[in-house]
Amino acid sequence: MAAKMTSEEKRQKLARAAMNVIWRDGYHAATIQTVAKEAGLPAGGVFYRFPKKHDLAQAALETMAGEFAPLLASIAPNGTAGERLSIFFDYLDAMTPRRVSHGCPLAKLMLDLPKENAFGPARDIGQGVFQSLVSWLADQLIKGGLGAVDAAAEGQRIIVRWQGAIVLAHSMNDRSILDDEIKDLRKRTRQLIGIA
Repeated sequence: MAAKMTSEEKRQKLARAAMNVIWRDGYHAATIQTVAKEAGLPAGGVFYRFPKKHDLAQAALETMAGEFAPLLASIAPNGTAGERLSIFFDYLDAMTPRRVSHGCPLAKLMLDLPKENAFGPARDIGQGVFQSLVSWLADQLIKGGLGAVDAAAEGQRIIVRWQGAIVLAHSMNDRSILDDEIKDLRKRTRQLIGIA
């Protein structure tokens, strides 16, 4: 017999389901019922834990944020900057099929969020995830010998190029667009830190 889920486990399961449904269907098409079905839990549990739809969006973004920080921290903590960047690009490569088929979950949700003030906290979380990616890349580039100002600009440029390639690859259903961009970003980053 399976152990009964705690309230927090149910909340986490619903937040992950919300993230998946919003990624697949978009924020506006996502429903409480679809999230409940995705989670395998009753719709009443969704209403109880997330009384408003924007609460679901915020939970989805919190889930993404909660996954990115440990992921970045786990990338070869005792390795060199070059090793960490190589593993990062391997991670981007591994995500490519889902990015081509569905786009970027974070960008998709951020673009779908209504401009209303109630969504400000959710928007802050999403922006924080993107900023943490830029900052992590900049830190690696600094550790690889690049100056702080240039590293910050290059970190942002990497994310901009990656996100742009996701949009184009998804729109055209062409994986090679994203594969080529990641390959070029990997090469550019190696050049920036002096690895042949």
